[in-house]
Amino acid sequence: MRQHYSQHLMPGFPDIGLVWHRNGQRPAERWHTDHTNRERPPAATMLYGVEIPSAGGGTSVANMRAAYEALPAHERTRLEALRTVNSLDDDHTDTRPEDREKYGNPIVHPMVRTHPVHGSRAVYFHITKAQCIEGMTPEASKDYMKDLLERIIQPEIVYHHAWRRGDVLVIDDRATMHRAHGDYDRSQSRILWRIIVEGDRPMLM
Repeated sequence: MRQHYSQHLMPGFPDIGLVWHRNGQRPAERWHTDHTNRERPPAATMLYGVEIPSAGGGTSVANMRAAYEALPAHERTRLEALRTVNSLDDDHTDTRPEDREKYGNPIVHPMVRTHPVHGSRAVYFHITKAQCIEGMTPEASKDYMKDLLERIIQPEIVYHHAWRRGDVLVIDDRATMHRAHGDYDRSQSRILWRIIVEGDRPMLM
């Protein structure tokens, strides 16, 4: 699946994205699931460790099925009725006009999705790609999503990957959220290669 920030694609291999700080990228430190601005967001994100700092710079993955199950019944019911309107992040000032034109059209997804393989439900959204929750202002939407993430992502549902050179981490974007950690010496390199695999359109069944 082609990634939508073409300025960060590997020259000659446009299906591989480069995750690194040396070309101005900031670590994606907020919990998210990838490319929710697409009609068929990724089923999986694959990361390959190329250059790893001597300490820090890990990637954490949260089980959003467990997060959903831990919610009180009344909040699960409320969340199941909500949908996000998604587009490209507004704060990425280096996004190329052709990428914004191709990938910036609003896409609506449910905030709870059913996994197409095993039928479980998971909380599903990307807080910076969600322009708003339908029926709510952008400000109220961000406040709700931020509060929700702070309450439901607890240490017991998180796996933290401490990178070693040559590691491959495969993330199921349909059932998890992930985040990078910027707790490393920025004079050192943290370079990952990323491939994403197209999935199904998110649905709640």
